[in-house]
Amino acid sequence: MTTVQQVTSHHWRVPAESFTVTTDDGVRIEGTRLGETGSGLPAVVLAHGLIGWHRKPRFAVFAEHLTPWFTVYAFDARGHGESDGVSDFGGAEIYDVDAVVDLARQGGHERLVTVGASMGGIAVIRHAALIGPPDLVVSISSLASWDWHAGADPAARRNFQARVNTAPGRAALRAWGVRLPEEWDEPEAPEDVIAKIAPTPIVIVHGQNDMLFSVEHARRLYEAAGDPKHLMIGNRFGHAEDGLSPGFARRLANVIYDETGLPWSG
Repeated sequence: MTTVQQVTSHHWRVPAESFTVTTDDGVRIEGTRLGETGSGLPAVVLAHGLIGWHRKPRFAVFAEHLTPWFTVYAFDARGHGESDGVSDFGGAEIYDVDAVVDLARQGGHERLVTVGASMGGIAVIRHAALIGPPDLVVSISSLASWDWHAGADPAARRNFQARVNTAPGRAALRAWGVRLPEEWDEPEAPEDVIAKIAPTPIVIVHGQNDMLFSVEHARRLYEAAGDPKHLMIGNRFGHAEDGLSPGFARRLANVIYDETGLPWSG
């Protein structure tokens, strides 16, 4: 049966090659490598947020906008889209990130950067801290601790909870290819582990208009992180995908090249 997720999947407008990897804990992960092969560009491993997938149109278009400067390895996190398993809200997703990082390293890229939005932002922080850092980490719209609801807009909080904490909401998500756990063991929060990433640089990106995770989360992450670190607060930037514009792709590419010491040719 065709799911809503499949119907709303983006059709690539750049060179694209599908890949499959298996995580260290045995979960099959599906993804796509975007950009010209053998280009010698740095690699970006790109992780989406909860209730997303790598071919979700807005996220996929952002991935395409990064390809002038990077080879992009985008993937469906566990419990989402075409990948197996059940979502862990950024916990076990560190193994998904690591499996795709290993694949990208096999491609012989000079530099490798992990970039994640929302749940993906949680995952790339925890991956770099707990498994092994890439050359740079970029976390977009991540929470600092699991008490995210404390600073959330009430309407956004109610909408999120209705989608993930009720039977009708979960049934609707399954139709979108999103599988959530019945029970969840809370792992280490990003602000509790982010200091372990140093001396690998980290870029923390957040929107001033994020209604789900307040900008205070970004400030807490920045304070907890070791050097080198970079904080980007967008005035016209909402939560995660809301801020993934072509202009932001170019600004982010510029920051990544600067932080990794590569010559900028944009």
